[in-house]
Amino acid sequence: MDTGSSAGEPAIGSAHQVEHLRADSRTSRPGGRTARVGQAVLDATIAELSEVGYAALRIESVAERAGVNKTTIYRRWGDKAGLVATAFIDRRDEFAPPPDTGSLRGDLLIHLREIRDTFQTPWLTRLVQELGPRTEERSDVREVLDQIWSVRLELSRMIFVRGIERGELPAGADPGFLIEATSGPLYFRWLLLGRELDDEFLARTADLVLAGAGAAKAD
Repeated sequence: MDTGSSAGEPAIGSAHQVEHLRADSRTSRPGGRTARVGQAVLDATIAELSEVGYAALRIESVAERAGVNKTTIYRRWGDKAGLVATAFIDRRDEFAPPPDTGSLRGDLLIHLREIRDTFQTPWLTRLVQELGPRTEERSDVREVLDQIWSVRLELSRMIFVRGIERGELPAGADPGFLIEATSGPLYFRWLLLGRELDDEFLARTADLVLAGAGAAKAD
């Protein structure tokens, strides 16, 4: 696979390198020219991903969009995988705990709508469609994506944790499994079937999962 990097540039993929990228993302927020340049490059990376996807993304195009020299990108991020990984981590901070509506079904419907909204995010949509099934290819990008998904899943499972605490679910319910069972139908319908995720489908999905989990009926 062409990563848009030249010979001798470091590849991104080890745990140490990913941790370095995470630190780089954290330090890109403070003020100053270096921070502004860094954020401009990361924003340009997301914009390029939205338009062309990962395979067709080129460092030169990102540099032109951000108004920097491509050597600046190579020096700071190493190669395309490193740059994209840092852009992912930069966006990870946008994830927030799901709101508490006071009811399990209400929380779940909001979660499903947020997944639907995610599918409307161009850069993420292109990546999910492009990467396809899990293989050794592009394992560098997948490593960082896995970290993003793990953060999102950990936050989302709170929906069912709260449901257990409210007594809306049996004490032995598995929040992690229920999140997977809830999200899976949306990915199947959208990715494989190409069908609309309308409100009726979201409601039916929520009700099916809740019934299967033995959720208490609302008064």
